[in-house]
Amino acid sequence: MSKELFVGIDTDLDSLTNCFLNNSGDILVNPFDLSNTLPDAQKLESKIDSVMQQHNLDKLLIGTEATNFYDYHIIDFLANSPVLNKYSPQLYRFNPNIIKGFKKSYPDSDKTDPNDSFVIADRLRFGHLPASYNSEKQFLPLRRLTRYRFHLAQSIVREKNYFLAHLFLKFSAIAQNNPFSNTFGNTSLSIIEEFLSVDDIVNAHLDQLIDFILEHSKNKLSQSEAQKISQLLKYAARESYRLRPALDKSVNLILATSISNIRTLSSTIKKIDKTISEEVKAFNNTLITVDGIGPVYSSGILAEIGDIRRFPNESKIAKLAGLAWKKFQSGKFIAVETRMLRCANKYLRYYLIEAANSLRVHNEDYRNFYQKKFQEVSKHKHKRAIALTARKFVRLVFALLSKKQIYSPDFSLNRRSNVT
Repeated sequence: MSKELFVGIDTDLDSLTNCFLNNSGDILVNPFDLSNTLPDAQKLESKIDSVMQQHNLDKLLIGTEATNFYDYHIIDFLANSPVLNKYSPQLYRFNPNIIKGFKKSYPDSDKTDPNDSFVIADRLRFGHLPASYNSEKQFLPLRRLTRYRFHLAQSIVREKNYFLAHLFLKFSAIAQNNPFSNTFGNTSLSIIEEFLSVDDIVNAHLDQLIDFILEHSKNKLSQSEAQKISQLLKYAARESYRLRPALDKSVNLILATSISNIRTLSSTIKKIDKTISEEVKAFNNTLITVDGIGPVYSSGILAEIGDIRRFPNESKIAKLAGLAWKKFQSGKFIAVETRMLRCANKYLRYYLIEAANSLRVHNEDYRNFYQKKFQEVSKHKHKRAIALTARKFVRLVFALLSKKQIYSPDFSLNRRSNVT
């Protein structure tokens, strides 16, 4: 039987709190603090090596809680340590929700750094561990770019929601039923910027509105289309609440600034997309051969999965992304509605979901699968169907990456999905 050392490290900006446990859960070294710096990382490295030798241990497991980037340097340092390499250490970055849930096993314990490091070490001892940490240096630049793009995309969503809330203050009926197909299109935003109040649109001559729309649409709209939109705008303006004059200036400034933010973020995403497309050329990226999966979505998936050999099967990738559902059964009762796993890699889930959304448009096999799942239920139709489509796509991702195989339509059509 192997004799193991479980090292739990609780990290923050300034410090590392460490706890060492053996197989029986005994604390081998009282929890101790070090600074989150390279010299103290070297001290921890020496301490681990000393304890391994002193207690004649032969297996080393190290765990941290993935909080921001505070644990990144220490776990990467230990993963690449020549001193610890002889023990073939296994390292894990736990999702904070996993540690939070495991803490419930200790209802009487205090919320302190020493206790947190003990819980991390004991979670290692418990087993049923996620995929181990691998420095995978070749994927790090791409991962940073795709995660930053995720951050930008989320920022745009938040900014657009904030904008729409204030648009209701300025033009309530336009916010409810915008005559433009895209509220955030150039023509729609120009109307909101140029016409400072609802009455400005009501009082504007119809021909003036038509000319304005034609100019800002860059002649993509016909005269008749511009006239119809202008008439709808005037109707919506008449139906809108009137904002107090004292608020006009403030709301207009907020909307103008929000529009500027949205345009800046959108422009930044385009730059990042271009850089990602260049960066991913260095990889054998067979995912890009799937119709509808471009360099950005495939890069996001590839960067989070890393070395496909870490995963024995596709279900492990699905669990990592949270594309798995817990069964809820008690006696003869079996729940029809179940939630997806919450403890997941949010970046991988995002890129898989976005890829699935693109696939349902560009790929006949996935489009048919999506439509079938969409029709099966009466609630949450799109969310359920797109999540199941993403789960189906995981099978293809695993096969293409593990076999380094180029996609062909027959690949997915000839294999029945195990998604229900």
